[in-house]
Amino acid sequence: MLRSRRPILVLVAAAALLTVASGTARADEFTAFGPGGRSVSMAGGGAALLDDTYAIYANPAGMAWGTPSVTVGFLGAMNRLSTRLSPRPSGYDAPDLGASSAIIPYRYRISPRHAESHAPGFAGFTVGGTVSLGLKWLRFGVLAFIPTSGLGRQFTYYSDEREQYFSNSLHYSIYGERLSSQQTLWAGSIRPLPWLALGGGMRLVMASQSNNDVLVPSQADNSVQHMDMRTSTGVDTAPVVSIAARVLEERLRGSITWRGRVTSSIRGSNTVQINGFQGTPQFPFSQPMASVSEHLPHQLVVATAWAEKHWKATADVTWSQWSSFRSDSDELAGFHDTFSFALGGEFVLNKNTLLRTGVGFRPSPVPDQTGRTNYVDNSMWVLGLGSAHQVAIGDQSLELALYGQLQAAMPRTTTKSFSANAPNCAPGVKTVCDELPDDTRQPTTGKPMPEAIGLQTGNPGFPGYSSGGWVAIGGVELTWRYQ
Repeated sequence: MLRSRRPILVLVAAAALLTVASGTARADEFTAFGPGGRSVSMAGGGAALLDDTYAIYANPAGMAWGTPSVTVGFLGAMNRLSTRLSPRPSGYDAPDLGASSAIIPYRYRISPRHAESHAPGFAGFTVGGTVSLGLKWLRFGVLAFIPTSGLGRQFTYYSDEREQYFSNSLHYSIYGERLSSQQTLWAGSIRPLPWLALGGGMRLVMASQSNNDVLVPSQADNSVQHMDMRTSTGVDTAPVVSIAARVLEERLRGSITWRGRVTSSIRGSNTVQINGFQGTPQFPFSQPMASVSEHLPHQLVVATAWAEKHWKATADVTWSQWSSFRSDSDELAGFHDTFSFALGGEFVLNKNTLLRTGVGFRPSPVPDQTGRTNYVDNSMWVLGLGSAHQVAIGDQSLELALYGQLQAAMPRTTTKSFSANAPNCAPGVKTVCDELPDDTRQPTTGKPMPEAIGLQTGNPGFPGYSSGGWVAIGGVELTWRYQ
């Protein structure tokens, strides 16, 4: 009796800790590569086969057929995706009039425009488990990915000309910093019929609210400010539900999984008082704040598998509603929905050893970026490979899995469409825009400014860029299955 309770206590303690520590879910490494060694090895597919901890994400209903287990693992990624900026032509910089310039001259950018930028890699631990509570038809589980870079990290970037004042570079929309994100999921499943199972759970992401009062006591020294901060951090949630069936002596297996949309955001406002503005409409003034560090879309996964004694074959199709994707500045990005697929196989090499492999394709949801925005993304061909070795220990077993996956990006070149009479940069403008309107006048004299005629832009993606490369992940996983 004591032995059967120990895994439950470990699971409950881990679940409580992971919920308290749950941070932002960014590009969702589970969606990008697959949850766990078995899925990663099969190019991100295999949802109809999964019945262990990783079914919590891919197919919660599948847990109802699985043996209760505890899993720990480590994975890391080598990211060789890169963006190469086209040489910036002369004649498009705003005029430099020193402190009297209508906008900050280009030579004062705090970050230089690098010809090439690279997406970062990541590493982290997976931990989770499932319990049965002594009932063959019932399972509960928790799963988390914990990045080594820390918990609760959030990154935001502008996708247009505004980013020149910050990093002055382009960033991968899905395969960049957002891969290094924590994931936390709960789920349960029941099996009302021997061949049918239902499952459902939740995934959690960070949602922050910050409302602050700011005082700048002197216009002459803006480096001094006083602030009262009121920041709260909670969680946003989205459902994960599935239905699964196994017929023909469990040889034919199928599942349908829906993952709901969830957004990790920071919202609030700053109320600012500046000494010297008293008696004007700008005392005080409010700065609204709305930043989205991750938007995970609705997804529908239809998976099937055929299982024989010595081999199994899988096929998965995933629909992702990227058309609802919101940018870091909380604006619709104009992405389109996609269908991706994965084909996989699992083969018995001997009594205790399995070989897994798979191939897949993930089309990019990002349209050609010929206008104002610079979302970087590529369609990906996916190849997975892995193995697992099982050792029986009485009525229990240990499984050691090694796995890897390579995603090769289809090269992509972007050329901006622009003209000398480009529209002014204003909300809603989609094309390359003029940061210094033609009718701008000199701030000191009020006279017309001939230098303002034509297009002036410091957009980091102007006049174009190319992207490509590859990303590879590898990992090791240890699973204890107990009765």
